[in-house]
Amino acid sequence: MIDILGYLLDGSIIILGTILSVAAWKTYRKSGMKSILLLFLAFLMFVSKKIIENFHLIRTSLSSEILEVVSTTFELLILLLFFTALIRRD
Repeated sequence: MIDILGYLLDGSIIILGTILSVAAWKTYRKSGMKSILLLFLAFLMFVSKKIIENFHLIRTSLSSEILEVVSTTFELLILLLFFTALIRRD
């Protein structure tokens, strides 16, 4: 039961992240602000991170250590993109 709830929450996060990515992309296309582009990339990486975290459901042969390192690397890059978007002046 808890597994199903976790998968539903992860699916919801992926959908919401995708919606935020699309919204950020549309805003960037209208405004041309580089900070919005960085937010778009951060949201896109967040969706990718969630997909990677759940990749073990599709491909069981990958080791969990590799998925953990890739996921943690994505987290670091996402935080750096958010930070850069916040301090960037357009």
